[in-house]
Amino acid sequence: MTVAHTSHIRIEKHEGPHRTAHVEDFAEPIHFGIHGGIKHFYQEKYGREISGPEYPATLDHVIAGVGG
Repeated sequence: MTVAHTSHIRIEKHEGPHRTAHVEDFAEPIHFGIHGGIKHFYQEKYGREISGPEYPATLDHVIAGVGG
């Protein structure tokens, strides 16, 4: 079997749920976080406000990739 591609990605953790993925050979990082109903769910679960900017969740990126 021949490997077609190996992804080289570095994940950078920021404050709260914000993370960036740095994909080899791409200048701009991909931002991940939480928003909307997902943010509300975790605020209720942990009983505290989650501050900071909202970004698409990991699930949003997966769905967008599969839905292509």
